[in-house]
Amino acid sequence: MIPMPNSFENVTFLVGDQYVANGMLAQRTFQPFENFIIDFLDEFSRRLFRNPIAKAWPDVITLAFWCRKKALLKQKSAYPDLSRRTGRGLAFHIAPSNVATNFAWSLVAGLLSGNCNLVRVPSRSFPQVSVICEELNNVLRNRPDIVPYLCLVRYARESGLTDIFSGWCDTRLIWGGDETISAVRKSPIPSRSLDLTFTKRHSLMLIDASHYLTLINKRAVADGFYNDTYLMDQNACTSPQLVVWLGTKADKEQARTHFWAELEILVNKRYQLQPITALRKFDRFCHHAAMSGSVKKASTASNLIFRLLLDKLDKSTMTQTEAGGYFLEYLADDISEILPVCGNRCQTLAFSGVSSKHIEDFLKRYRPAGVDRVVPLGQTLDFNLKWDGYDLIYSLSRYTTFAD
Repeated sequence: MIPMPNSFENVTFLVGDQYVANGMLAQRTFQPFENFIIDFLDEFSRRLFRNPIAKAWPDVITLAFWCRKKALLKQKSAYPDLSRRTGRGLAFHIAPSNVATNFAWSLVAGLLSGNCNLVRVPSRSFPQVSVICEELNNVLRNRPDIVPYLCLVRYARESGLTDIFSGWCDTRLIWGGDETISAVRKSPIPSRSLDLTFTKRHSLMLIDASHYLTLINKRAVADGFYNDTYLMDQNACTSPQLVVWLGTKADKEQARTHFWAELEILVNKRYQLQPITALRKFDRFCHHAAMSGSVKKASTASNLIFRLLLDKLDKSTMTQTEAGGYFLEYLADDISEILPVCGNRCQTLAFSGVSSKHIEDFLKRYRPAGVDRVVPLGQTLDFNLKWDGYDLIYSLSRYTTFAD
């Protein structure tokens, strides 16, 4: 018998209620990219665009842009035959505490793949969470057909509810660090259920110096890099922490000077450095310098951009990262030199001026355990239904085979 909570008094329902939660196990699944789900998300998108508070948060507007009907139909076109697929059942989403909108992307993937969705939102009270939940509730008032498929909750980790909800689910999506994933996995799931885990990972940027120097609009490169890193304070796994330069020695030195100067102009205008972040960056530098003895501080006295020039890359390099504008930098002679940092903890490889074919050849030759995404500079935060090596539509749905 499936356990039910004795009381929901320790749960805050942001979307849905205890009756919706208790009824989720009885709901039918549906085919991925059903029209009624696309229409619901499109209406949700339009409401976010009209919300004056949402406009203050680029991550919320990005979500709204992605959920437009036109954008969703483009995503659907990558799956030409879904007729024999249906959602797995109840998807239990456990969002990370440090990224405000991650819960919403996970929810959207769960809906598009045909599931009921029970989502534990971040414990921190991000304004973005409130805006998104407000507009979900506004749309649901006129969409009773969608109500049974959405329930967003906030509760204390020690409440025991993770045990109960894990026992309900057909798929559990865990976003967070290794400790979070290990803790959640202590809550068993049914024998035919699946765990999809999205742990803390790192990303890097590959820039061809010679190409960069030919660009007339170097500010656009700085703008794209700023969006990739400072918009999420480098807390997103997709945000590059390492910048690797390719090209001749002279070009690399000249390009670096231009690049970081352009970025500093933007950071001075847009970014507010918190005192605790500044302390963490300096502490990380001191620790790294003491451990390796071979790092060199390459940035100016300003703590807004903190750069460390490395003389080598190895398997320990990416253990010395920090958030809030803290960058490791390396001058490479060949793309193969990035191999030591492309282990299974490497998520995104962003590039500027380097051909994607060159990167693809590198990946085919060396077959690193990591690098699940290769994207142009400025697009590292762009969500895709193929994420962290998973195809979320296929992973969150099941396929029925028919004998010939």
